Amino acid sequence: MALHNCFKFSKRIYRRLQSIICNPKPPILQIICTKTLQSIMNLHSKEVAIKRPKPPNLDETDFISKLHDSLLLQILSLLPESDAARSRILSNRWKNLCSFLPNLHFVMPFCSNIEQVNKFHDSIDQTLALRGGIPVRMFHLYCSKNCNYNRVHDSLRNVVNCKVQELDIRFPNDRFRFRFCWDLFRSCGSLVRLTLRGGFVLNVPGVDVLFPCLKSISLVSIVYLGDVCFENLVSGCPVLEELYVERQLIGELDGMESCMVISPSLKKLRLSFALSGSGRGNFRVVIDAPRLEYLSVVDVMPTSYSLLTEPLSLTEAHLKVQTGGGDEHVAQLVTCLSNVKVLTLNDSTLTAFINVHNLDMPVFPNLVEFAIGLDVFSSWSMLPTFFNKMPNVEHITFLKGFLPFSHAQHVYTMRWNPPVEVPTCLRFKMKKITIKNRETITPEELKLIRYM
Repeated sequence: MALHNCFKFSKRIYRRLQSIICNPKPPILQIICTKTLQSIMNLHSKEVAIKRPKPPNLDETDFISKLHDSLLLQILSLLPESDAARSRILSNRWKNLCSFLPNLHFVMPFCSNIEQVNKFHDSIDQTLALRGGIPVRMFHLYCSKNCNYNRVHDSLRNVVNCKVQELDIRFPNDRFRFRFCWDLFRSCGSLVRLTLRGGFVLNVPGVDVLFPCLKSISLVSIVYLGDVCFENLVSGCPVLEELYVERQLIGELDGMESCMVISPSLKKLRLSFALSGSGRGNFRVVIDAPRLEYLSVVDVMPTSYSLLTEPLSLTEAHLKVQTGGGDEHVAQLVTCLSNVKVLTLNDSTLTAFINVHNLDMPVFPNLVEFAIGLDVFSSWSMLPTFFNKMPNVEHITFLKGFLPFSHAQHVYTMRWNPPVEVPTCLRFKMKKITIKNRETITPEELKLIRYM
């Protein structure tokens, strides 16, 4: 519309200029009018092209790179470490951005020469140098063989200076060269979680405080020089609340014969023991943790357990152990768990408990959730007795169904007759029964289901 009005206006000027040129006027005015008339004629003779700005191509515009560093770091922190590391190749804008993430993850590949080893350690040093003094929330360091332990110690010292909160370190199975740098952490007031993995030797000095603020520690496949090393480590953490110990020393030797868990502040304890080649007889676990709230034991070794102090605050316990003839120790451990609200017993633990206590079992007045693995010979007949000792249980789970074997491989008749008297929990409290059956229900199993 504006262009149309412009042309109408130019026509009026055109006619006016023609009248001026036809009448005698001063020469200078005639020249001006002639030039203006030629311009208007050119305007009519040419096609006028209007250039409009192109709309932005949203597919080609890099909006993400224009965001602030804090937003980009927040996005990268939500990605897996491997995906976040790949962002380095996008552009120079992204090259060093991962160095400022709160979680740093370094995995050392197999290095066949010293140049590759130095390249890995250089990458750690460069990252920490770029950060300056920015705090590190979590630091993962997985070392392979041929790593330079002196440079590892230097990196850990720099991480401690960055006020690291969580430390996850894995070293190779090197029993002779590695010695953990305990002195670095004695004055570290930020470290709250520590995970040590690998088959290296752990020699812990006997000092009052090793980690002043450490609340959680995980020890996976560690080799101990002796029982005192483990005791020194636990006692050197005055505010320790969570402890996880996993032993997978198959065919190997170490100096640990007993696991002494003595901690007045411990609240959560998880133990996982695989087959051991120590050859020194039964392994022994002693627990003295009066504030313990959670206990989990997975054990395939012939281990004896004892609680020096019954934890009155214990609310949840999961026992999956192989007794190996030590029924009395397992039964005693279960007896100390009478105050729990959640309890798991596998078939071996349940059998040991039945063999010792038979009908004289303690009452579990607070138990609400009970998971059980049934033994083929005596568990069915003992179920009503168990239910009578658990008056408030609301949810029961049968971990492997009712028969812990395949129907096709074993033909076994339980010959179980339901008792006349029904336990109180089944009549008034039970809300949910979960049966994790691997095969279809047999008519004999259906008899137990009807009873419950």
